[in-house]
Amino acid sequence: MTTPRERRGRDTVVFKGARIDSNRVRSKRTAETGQVVVDGFLSGPLLGAPEKAASLFLDANPELFGEPEAVRELKVEQARRSPAGYHVTFQQVHQGVPVEEAKVVVNMTRDKRVHSAQGRVQPAVASLDVPTMAANGIDQEKAIRIAQSSVAPVEKTAAPAQAEQVILAQKTPRLAWRVTLSTSKPSADWAVWVDVQTGEVLQRRELSLEGK
Repeated sequence: MTTPRERRGRDTVVFKGARIDSNRVRSKRTAETGQVVVDGFLSGPLLGAPEKAASLFLDANPELFGEPEAVRELKVEQARRSPAGYHVTFQQVHQGVPVEEAKVVVNMTRDKRVHSAQGRVQPAVASLDVPTMAANGIDQEKAIRIAQSSVAPVEKTAAPAQAEQVILAQKTPRLAWRVTLSTSKPSADWAVWVDVQTGEVLQRRELSLEGK
């Protein structure tokens, strides 16, 4: 495998392969959300499929989003192509469980030069021992019943509801069941987060209203 030569250009940073020259990168962090955006042509042309190229870029720059250990937990969620190039989305996964609102998108040109990346990771979840927390917690069926009763009487919910375990990265991270369900009266789609250990409803969101 050959390594791209180090080079300098009018619209590029100095690079060697996937490694960033941190002195030439524009970076912006939103304090309220932790969202980080970097741009300015961040790599040379990278080899392999888009997923592999984007992963190589993150592996070479684990400090890019401020939390190297959390960046190492990122897993490819999807890759799509557009007229401009490729866009690879990564999901943070801690001990096999996805972390809510912890995603990074790497954008590349058609020759797979990274020109921007944005997203955030959640370092606070590193302290969670997921297997131990889940061992004595409520099961999926109970979580669904709790979620249903929190939004409507059972007879007004539409089956089947779906549930998966996720991590909510709050001030104190929580392992939760994310339950998605629909109600018939009124007609609406819901997401409800139920604490795995206590059965407490941590969050409730009407998905039907999002994007309106």
